[in-house]
Amino acid sequence: MSRGEQAMVLAPAAKILSFRPRLLVVDDEPAVIELICDLVQGRIDCQLLFAHSVAEATDVLAHQGVEMMLADLRLPDGDGMDLVRKLHELQPAAGAMIMTGHPSLDGAIEAMRQGAVDFLPKPFTPDQFIQRVQAALSRQAQRQRLERRLGKMRLAVRRLNEARKMVGKKVDLLCNDLIGAYSDLSKQMDTVRLQEGFRHFIGGTEDLEQLLCHTMDWILRQVGYSNVGIWMAEASQDFQLGAYMKYTIPGDPPLVAALQQNLVGMVMRRGSLRLKSDELKQNLTPAELKFLDGHEVLGVNCTYLGETLAVILLFRDARSPFTDEDLTALQTMSPLFSVSLAKCVRGDVPGEEEEGEGPGGAPEADEDDDKKRKRRRGSRDDWWKRGEPPPF
Repeated sequence: MSRGEQAMVLAPAAKILSFRPRLLVVDDEPAVIELICDLVQGRIDCQLLFAHSVAEATDVLAHQGVEMMLADLRLPDGDGMDLVRKLHELQPAAGAMIMTGHPSLDGAIEAMRQGAVDFLPKPFTPDQFIQRVQAALSRQAQRQRLERRLGKMRLAVRRLNEARKMVGKKVDLLCNDLIGAYSDLSKQMDTVRLQEGFRHFIGGTEDLEQLLCHTMDWILRQVGYSNVGIWMAEASQDFQLGAYMKYTIPGDPPLVAALQQNLVGMVMRRGSLRLKSDELKQNLTPAELKFLDGHEVLGVNCTYLGETLAVILLFRDARSPFTDEDLTALQTMSPLFSVSLAKCVRGDVPGEEEEGEGPGGAPEADEDDDKKRKRRRGSRDDWWKRGEPPPF
């Protein structure tokens, strides 16, 4: 073994041996104290402290730490048992031995109950004293080592618990972030599904009439039975009713005129709205309230390139209220409806082929007008024109 290795092995041992336990001897007889001092020197590696009474011993314990106390049972100002209790109060980790010239079984039992590690009768031989004191100091040293290990374990457990709490908080934050991200993704997927569903639903429309019909049909499938009106914007910023589907209120001229005077323009300015029954009096005119009192209203403005092309209104009895999802459905389909409406009305949607032209701009063959009329008459999506109940 090299010198470096020897230093590494011997250094811890030297560190352990450098610690000398402190032994407090409490006895009122000077001869006993002198005898103990002679016995300990050179045979037990410890520091000796002395006291002649309970008061002196208490003062020592209050100001100095000890590993072991050896006290006489009978002292001038008290009892050795009381001093053992005082030791455990001031220094719980220290050990105690009781010695007495009047040993008894009851006294030994009582000493053990009070926490003494040994009961030493007088007179004793030097070997007996050395053996008992060394054994007590050895047990106390083992106990203190165990306490230190337990202290380190408690510290490690406390740090582990703190780390666990910190990890738990971070996991909670991560889970909340994941839940929020999933919620946002779910909403985006719902939006995509609505858009694709609407795009597919109106994909077969050939003119403005069919577009309006299919759009109202899709709306009813999404939000349920309602009165639906689609107002078309004119060049003069006025509106003209393009299509109306009756559920409970007929689309008579007084209703149409009242809505065009106020509610249609309100939807155009706000972009979208939802009015509950208790909000109608603050927002509608008396002419509108005559028809819509006790109802709920949904509306959305349909714009293309910043210009309003149409306004869609829905209203029905407040006992069947609209939901936030209903308004979201209208807001989701509105841009797609606007693009399709611009294509039908103006034919100026970028990237779209001119109606009546095939790939490359070549005119398609004109279809027989009678066949077109027959196909439109027989389409299940034109049920509202024929006065039939909805097929869904």
